[in-house]
Amino acid sequence: MFPDLIVKPLGLKELNKILPSLPKDRKFLSGGTDLVVRANADIENSQCWIDISGLKELRYIKENAKTVLIGSGVKVSDFEDSSIIKKHLPALLSALPQFASPSLRNMATLGGNCANASPSADLACALVSEKADIVLYLKGKKRKMPLKDFFLGLRKTALKKDELIWGFEIPKINHKGVYMKLASRSSFAISKIGLAISADINKEKVEYLSIALASVAPKIITAPKTRAFLKNKKINSEILDEAALIIQKEVSPITDIRSDGEYRRAMSGVLLKKGLKQILVKF
Repeated sequence: MFPDLIVKPLGLKELNKILPSLPKDRKFLSGGTDLVVRANADIENSQCWIDISGLKELRYIKENAKTVLIGSGVKVSDFEDSSIIKKHLPALLSALPQFASPSLRNMATLGGNCANASPSADLACALVSEKADIVLYLKGKKRKMPLKDFFLGLRKTALKKDELIWGFEIPKINHKGVYMKLASRSSFAISKIGLAISADINKEKVEYLSIALASVAPKIITAPKTRAFLKNKKINSEILDEAALIIQKEVSPITDIRSDGEYRRAMSGVLLKKGLKQILVKF
């Protein structure tokens, strides 16, 4: 159900000013690709939406010496032509063509993809593997946390009342990356399982590794035991087989309309081996 009131502040100062006068049951609207779908399905029933899609303060892609900075309001399609994204965030770049349709990429935002807190969120999964921090904003004050800690469960986040996602800070780490997913169709489909890997491999030896998985738990998760096992090891068939067994024990997939739980568990190992082999070729 759509709300009776939708407001669109011109800037953060106006937003902070009008918040106390708005209905208490309110939500922020960015790209709307998730919120509108939920409203059409009568799952969403807030009294008020605050449209922040026009806030210029939230639309930026920039970098400094150590970090890539991305505003929460950047459209997904804007990443595809960004030289900064292409140079520094290979896992996120790999996820872009697998995210929805071109028309939805022109509407959806990175902030909205994370705020929705879906365990199958492609871009959020890739960002977790990139070791991203999320920056939150409330009434002129900001706070920061690892993105992996922002997700608390199925559609549950660490956001406080009236807090919005300001942006993301991702460290510049020498690495290659890949995002892979299995779905019912080759495109425009929600994942049965998604896996993102960011890694630095030198002479087949794993010097740096970060892993994130989607659709195998109530939230996007990492695989710390698998990462610890692979650290400083040389990649070969035996090591990959052992790592695949470990990651299968770190996931907790369910059976639903999209896939069988045991299939998802098995495929977590398959995708891990496939992804590491792909990254190994890039070095």
